[in-house]
Amino acid sequence: MDLARTYLSNTQIHMTTGALTKVRPDWGGTNIIQGENVLYFFLEGEGWLKINNIEYYPVPGELFLVPAGTRISCSTSETHPFLTYWCHFTATVGENNLFDLLITPHSIAMRNDETIKKQFQELITQHESDGLAAPFIVKSLLFHMMSRFIERSTVDPLQTASIPSVHKLYIVLQYIEKHLTEQMTVEMLSQLVHFHPKYFLHYFKSMLGVSPIVYINKKRMQKANKLLLHSDMTIAEIAEQLGMQTPYLSRMFKRFTGFSPNEFRQQHRMSQRL
Repeated sequence: MDLARTYLSNTQIHMTTGALTKVRPDWGGTNIIQGENVLYFFLEGEGWLKINNIEYYPVPGELFLVPAGTRISCSTSETHPFLTYWCHFTATVGENNLFDLLITPHSIAMRNDETIKKQFQELITQHESDGLAAPFIVKSLLFHMMSRFIERSTVDPLQTASIPSVHKLYIVLQYIEKHLTEQMTVEMLSQLVHFHPKYFLHYFKSMLGVSPIVYINKKRMQKANKLLLHSDMTIAEIAEQLGMQTPYLSRMFKRFTGFSPNEFRQQHRMSQRL
């Protein structure tokens, strides 16, 4: 699960369009394949959705996710058509669609529909805004809405295994995790997945957003952080456990945290006394 979290934390999200719509009585279609992910939040009306051959009858306060590539059929009541918030968005991790890697529910009954209504309205307002902060607010709101589905999801082992780029990444990340105290080079890691070193560098950065060496150092600093907070090991002992020289550990740790290892430990101990 830690490897999955590491990979999924690099998700990139982009909203393309959205609105609050009272659909036409003839709204709908059969066997439509969605080109982008779609969120629906139904406020009123009657009708049905058929997602991957499963029929749903949305009720007010229900949030729906239709991932890109999903086959959907839908229709609404002629006398009581749907009123719904909706938005189209992309969500990718490296070269892959996020929802190709997860098994998620298609619908969630929201307990506090006023909150989600306000979030959708803010999402649409900010998407149409020219404000400097608007793109950040849009991404934040979309991530929050998506998280409702992701926290109820599981990583699809068959899907991740069947996507070569993801499977190869997991091989590399597992190796790094098991050999964190050893010296690792790009050439060594590239051989694990039979890539040329130059291509491997590009591949790794496209998947995780950082180079292999930066990723390895980050993992080492995370481990150093835990040892500083939860053990009485000296800085030299921690450096030895991480396979690093003490001065190099101190420089690297300060680069990542802004504190030397000793300063970091002292700050934590002082905060514990407050």
